[in-house]
Amino acid sequence: MRQMSIAKRQAGMTMISWVLVFSIAAIIGVTIIRLFPVYMEHLGVTSSLDSLSQDHSLRGATPNELREALMRRMDINDVKRVSREDISIERDGNIYRVSVDYEVVTPFVHNVSFLVSFADTAEVVIR
Repeated sequence: MRQMSIAKRQAGMTMISWVLVFSIAAIIGVTIIRLFPVYMEHLGVTSSLDSLSQDHSLRGATPNELREALMRRMDINDVKRVSREDISIERDGNIYRVSVDYEVVTPFVHNVSFLVSFADTAEVVIR
């Protein structure tokens, strides 16, 4: 009988365990909240590159015209963190390789930040 009463008292988590669980959950939650907008904007960048590579009206376009078309698409997709300097265009025969390489620094807590790097490429047939 005495063993059953000891088992009943020892069931469950202690207050320290609950604080630890909530602290870990809070850190994961803040991380998700901070990084979600960055990855959503990156989705806009990849969507813009995909639509650029599938646009047949750009055949015969110059590199500046491709850059302007990509910037317009990113404006529509509300991409704010990519500048013209982040876009590089290289010609390889009848194909332009349009690359977007950029980094995003987003604050986490106080003086701790996340650095997220992205590098995406699309191929545009020019003839």
